[in-house]
Amino acid sequence: MEYYNNTLCISYAELTAGIMSVPNLKYHVASGKILQVQRACYGTPALYAVNSLPAKYKAEVERRYVDPAAQAAARAFIDIIIIDNAAAAYYEQVSIEGARGLSTEKRTLYTNSASILNACRVKLEEAAAEQRKVGRCRRVKLSDFWASVAAHLPRIADIYPHCLPENPRVLQRKYQEYFRGGQPNYEVLVSGKFRNKNAARVATDEQIALITKFIGFHTNLDCTEVATYYNTVAASLGWQQITPRTVWNWAQKYGWAINAGRHGAKEYLNKYGMQVKRFAPTAPLLYWTLDGWVAELYYKKRGKRGTTTYCNRLTVVVVLDTYNKYPIGYAVGEHESSELIQAALRNAVNYTAELFGQRYRATQLQSDNYAIKKMLPIYGAVATHVTPAEVGNAKSKIIEPYFKYLNRTYAKKCAGNWSGYGITARKESQPNMDWLNAHKGQIPYEDEVTAQITGIITAERNIKRDDYVAAFGKVPAERLLPMTKESYLLTFGMETGYKNALEGSGLNIRLLGERRTYDSFDMEFRKYAHIRWNVKYDPDNLQEVLAVSDEGDIRFMLEEKYVQPMALADRRPGDAEELQKVRDFNKALKRAVIDYDIQATETVRQSLLRHPDLDNPYAKSLITDGRGQNKDRKNQYRLEYTDVTEEATFEQNSGADGSAGSTRDLY
Repeated sequence: MEYYNNTLCISYAELTAGIMSVPNLKYHVASGKILQVQRACYGTPALYAVNSLPAKYKAEVERRYVDPAAQAAARAFIDIIIIDNAAAAYYEQVSIEGARGLSTEKRTLYTNSASILNACRVKLEEAAAEQRKVGRCRRVKLSDFWASVAAHLPRIADIYPHCLPENPRVLQRKYQEYFRGGQPNYEVLVSGKFRNKNAARVATDEQIALITKFIGFHTNLDCTEVATYYNTVAASLGWQQITPRTVWNWAQKYGWAINAGRHGAKEYLNKYGMQVKRFAPTAPLLYWTLDGWVAELYYKKRGKRGTTTYCNRLTVVVVLDTYNKYPIGYAVGEHESSELIQAALRNAVNYTAELFGQRYRATQLQSDNYAIKKMLPIYGAVATHVTPAEVGNAKSKIIEPYFKYLNRTYAKKCAGNWSGYGITARKESQPNMDWLNAHKGQIPYEDEVTAQITGIITAERNIKRDDYVAAFGKVPAERLLPMTKESYLLTFGMETGYKNALEGSGLNIRLLGERRTYDSFDMEFRKYAHIRWNVKYDPDNLQEVLAVSDEGDIRFMLEEKYVQPMALADRRPGDAEELQKVRDFNKALKRAVIDYDIQATETVRQSLLRHPDLDNPYAKSLITDGRGQNKDRKNQYRLEYTDVTEEATFEQNSGADGSAGSTRDLY
């Protein structure tokens, strides 16, 4: 469904897909009973006015496409949304105390929300320009505009998940706050809950039950109404008041329980878009596309009961850089899966490091809709702009013709196990099945076919590699998107399967059957000693790992621990320098603890001195004397004393070159 010259239209494919037969359609068009507003041509479908359809056919269209006008209007708005790369970069860097960051899901929601608000600004500017052009003085009626945008938001969320309010007035206020000062303010979209500004306001089972019942009420209350009703009850029971934003958060969290009551069956937008003529990207890394290819190569496989099958085929997920159709990544498996797609993307980013010296992300990634919800966070980590292809629109995916090219150019030459072109190809183009049956014993096993496929990809890379690498210099500087080690491990890192707590020696982990120790010189890491960490690692590089909290919002890169010799006779060049790094870190850590204690002591002293009438023995014990000391300060300054004595001991026992004179300084 789409609008053509302000007329709501349905395409030939949609109309003949069970609504009416082709002969019946031709009859009604020829007799003038159905208005054809656009003739079909190459790449352009025929369109028919919905209002001109006979009643029974129009009723079937409305039954299949709930509110078709709204769907078409929403599609027009979706088409102008452009992912804000600056917003994506901002939300990737958001942190608290140098440690807490946004999860991938939150970054996606905030980036999409910013992009939608940017599209609203474009729409408003276009409307204002059009009014000036025709000489009208009347301003854009904002209430109608925001009501229209709010109505589109549920449909926009299917493609661009966001966190914008669906109430028009609240949405308008959010827009005004976002563009206050003329430029986008990305900070206003970050939840106050993430910033730890608010304690949990809805916590008990009773409170959760009440708010979810209000949200799921059949009259579809908006967030403001739910907050008002809830706060009325909360005031009577002595609960904390909530905001519409809190309601929205709970609506997302309990969507599985309340959406049936609010919306019934979920609406899906499913239509064919206009075909456009496109030119290839001007440089590598600008546009990647991926898909699965069931390779036209048979392999034999022995079953559990001793039987052997000969018509088995492997699946290859290929990541194709469309600059020169370069297979930047691939993975081979028995069938397409999210794990196989992830392996192909991992191969792609690692191969960029082989070609260009470091890992790079793509600017844009096109995928199909296989496991799209599960894969979106991974796609978002690999590319800034993710554009899933529409279901059934194979023409939009350049990679599918590429698979035909691989089959024709390479697979066909594997005469012993080539399976042909497909069931729709002409019989004379297919291999001789009688010959295959007579020589089925020559069909290779799975590992041999895997080697065949690897050879095909390698051959393709060798042919196009020089051109691809040379064109790397054409990539605009602002489009070069390095993938950090942290981002790589967070997205593709393997997990140990268990959690580890920080010890004095560091994080002790068993990786690949070997015990290893990791630590960080980032002092913030010591502040989270209470956390049990999930560890992500790269089996090809165990020098660094990523420690991640359960929520994924606290992350630290850890280096493998430098191991000092126990015996002085075993000391090596560099041991003294590494030891000094540890000593410097511990010295800074002790100083931070002492500085905090001094600051806290002074703060308490000043506070208590302002209340001399406070008659509390525990409080009085905190009041210091005229020198800023309590009667017993030896324990409080033990750290300082220890630090001084250790420094003196080290200097006395050290040689002229700074090497230790005893093993005491190792511990």
